[in-house]
Amino acid sequence: MKLTKAMTTLTIGVLMSLHTTAWAQNSAKEGLERIKTNLTNSKTNLQEYEKNLKTVDSNITEVGKAKSQVEGQQKQVQQQVEENNQAMTRIGNQEKELQKLMADEKNKITQESQKIQEYEAMIAKIKENQKKREMNISDYQLQLTQLQEEKKIWNSRAANLKEQKDQVTQKMRSLASEENEWKAKQKGYQGEVKRWTKEVERQQKISDSYNSLAEVK
Repeated sequence: MKLTKAMTTLTIGVLMSLHTTAWAQNSAKEGLERIKTNLTNSKTNLQEYEKNLKTVDSNITEVGKAKSQVEGQQKQVQQQVEENNQAMTRIGNQEKELQKLMADEKNKITQESQKIQEYEAMIAKIKENQKKREMNISDYQLQLTQLQEEKKIWNSRAANLKEQKDQVTQKMRSLASEENEWKAKQKGYQGEVKRWTKEVERQQKISDSYNSLAEVK
């Protein structure tokens, strides 16, 4: 939201000594008009800076809301990242376990092949065992293939989550910078409001004194 800055120029009136017994009527009127002009300009400046301060306060509130929303997104993405890492760990452990089972089965096939030569009477049984173990290997291989496909999906999801995390981080940095900028403006406008409030009070006192003097005359 665009801010406006009051550029009203104060006309500095020169007050003559209050103890002077006689002033020219025209000079008195001019002095009074200058005081009134200063008071009006001071009030105008105060209104402008109060308006600007309200605008800054509103913008800071909106930035805070956006920041809270992004923080929620950040937590959600972080949770998804953790879930993805857990899934990757689980798949990795299952993959190692299946590879170990396959290696065990292959070793047993080698051992049993040697026994065929030594124990011909057990050839039929051993061959039957081999068939079963081959089936096991096929089953394990199928499971391994499925896990590898699932692993590809999780890897793809990890890349997407990283991109989302980077985007959220960038949003947080941008909002933090914007918040600091608005707070700096807020501080400046608060100082202006305080300064012009004092100026209005000062001009009001001058006006009241002048009016009292005019009434005495």
